[in-house]
Amino acid sequence: MINFWKHFILTLFLLLLINPVVLSGQSSREYYNRGLNFMAQQSYFEAIQNFDDAIDLTPDFYEAYFERGRSHLFISEFEKAKNDFSNTIKYNPDFADAYLFRAHSLSAIGEHQKAMEDYTHTIEIDPDNVQAYLKRSEIHIRNSNVKAALADLTQVIELGHINPNVYLNRGKLFEQKGNTESAMEDFCRALELDSLHTELRYERGFLLFSMKEYEQASDDLSLAIEFGIDSQHIYQLRADANFYAGKYDDAIDDYTILINRFMLRNEETQFKRALSYYYAEEFDAAIRDFTRVIGQNREHEIAYIYRADSYYRSGRNSLADVDFMKALEINNKNPLTYIKRGLMYFETESYAEAYDDLNLAVEIDPCANNLFLRAQILFAMGNKEEACNDLQKAAEMDHEKAMKELTIQQCH
Repeated sequence: MINFWKHFILTLFLLLLINPVVLSGQSSREYYNRGLNFMAQQSYFEAIQNFDDAIDLTPDFYEAYFERGRSHLFISEFEKAKNDFSNTIKYNPDFADAYLFRAHSLSAIGEHQKAMEDYTHTIEIDPDNVQAYLKRSEIHIRNSNVKAALADLTQVIELGHINPNVYLNRGKLFEQKGNTESAMEDFCRALELDSLHTELRYERGFLLFSMKEYEQASDDLSLAIEFGIDSQHIYQLRADANFYAGKYDDAIDDYTILINRFMLRNEETQFKRALSYYYAEEFDAAIRDFTRVIGQNREHEIAYIYRADSYYRSGRNSLADVDFMKALEINNKNPLTYIKRGLMYFETESYAEAYDDLNLAVEIDPCANNLFLRAQILFAMGNKEEACNDLQKAAEMDHEKAMKELTIQQCH
């Protein structure tokens, strides 16, 4: 019996001498599996302790280094994570995910160039690694390398990764390059995937505004506001979109929010609300706002012009005359002053004064509309020949109303 134990101990010693990890490998694997279980429970400190034990027993256990690195990442220990992933690569240079996660660690500590190199290495080993392309595109965007970022996001889409955020980000890059058509296509694809995506509604609304599709822009911006964006900029954008779309009541509401809630009581915002009131034919409200604008800028000639016309529209002609004169004192070369005052004279049948003003407007700016307006006054004064001449000139400039009027007035 003594000889049996001597023989057993000698055999065990020889096994350990030949392969020291025969027994320790089993124990390290147990620690490793226990570590994975703790990770699944999000108990990362306990997981790390078990991976420590596994590595102590098997120093080249690259899977344990990898999982310990991931555990360090979860608790924001980025330097330790980077070191673990480096050890993983040391023992297994073809482990693509080790490069991927080391890149994540490097990005977290601001080493973006090294991170990009690791993402590139990941792609070289695993050309279908969507995460590597996505993360590398973020670094390209940070570096203002739009072309490279576009290529990475396009590759992600070609690999079949269907995600609205990918289309959103690629659309924004197309927009930066001035390719509005491709940007719009990507925003629309993204919204097909997620119609409630707040940022997408905002970005498409902004793009539609830049394309002068104001009513559609207003619709998208309204949804973005409904979904939670509550900023001065988005109300400003929607207010302008509503104004240019001719939705003056809605524009007034948005400018009022800007003035009252965001305290944006500057000259520009007051003036835009004043114009909205003017076009909505709320002339008393327009006068109040134009007066506020003039209070901030005594040389705002356009405010005087529109306040004058608002006074006229509300039956206060003498005040209108005063404002028109003030506008001319500021700038006697603005055709708008003569047009607005000329139309006031025309509508009150003061044809001679109306003609004088429109004549000056044409001298300053002989555009089709000014010629057309002067023709109306000439017809009212009974001067058909000169009126027809003005209509003819306006029609030659493709003024649609002038073309129709030529036939109606039987000008030859």
